[in-house]
Amino acid sequence: MKLVIFDLDQTLVDLISVHDATVKELFKSHFGVDASLREIDFAGKSLTENMAELARLKGIVRSKFTEKSKSLLESYEKIFQAKIPPTASNHILPGVTSLLEELSKTGNFVALYTGDSPGVTQRVLEVTGLGKYFKFSVYGTEANSRVNMARLAIKKADQLTGARFDGKNVVIIGDSVRDVECGKKLNALTIAVATGFHSEEELTSRKPDYLFKNLKDYRKVLKTIG
Repeated sequence: MKLVIFDLDQTLVDLISVHDATVKELFKSHFGVDASLREIDFAGKSLTENMAELARLKGIVRSKFTEKSKSLLESYEKIFQAKIPPTASNHILPGVTSLLEELSKTGNFVALYTGDSPGVTQRVLEVTGLGKYFKFSVYGTEANSRVNMARLAIKKADQLTGARFDGKNVVIIGDSVRDVECGKKLNALTIAVATGFHSEEELTSRKPDYLFKNLKDYRKVLKTIG
């Protein structure tokens, strides 16, 4: 049995347009400035990290941002949930549903880690129908780095199964260089997917164990996991 940890945004689903629209409305209403998620390297980071980076980019005083940080996250969830379509199966990336369906028939333990908050993640899983495939989720609000999120996921999986997941019995699947770096630090099996902000060249430079253009050939990905 392996612990397979998936990233969410741009690995399983592409809802960046909704995230970007949320950021634009949020920064306009709270700070009176124009801001876009696409102005920064957002991949593999938490919502809080991305908002803080955008705030610095826009010259927003740190104390002002910190003062509003809690309300910003609450507002982000409300705006995002209002903007996401009630049915978003068309935002699932190629091969994802088939891969998760086949994985569910194996003895592997499948979890999710994401920089999104609980409210955002739960809504995405609801409208895409992907929630049934994951034993649990770890959120960007629970740990201060991607590797610590993965460590938390491993700890939870150990406790739930009574097993001990380590080394190549942990599989990290994501679209960002930070996912690859996270997996390397844990000596996990790293599978990079070039469906996000980071190019194939950028992902290759981090030397993942495997690199796929997408998850369309899900049988090959499944074999790689095994």
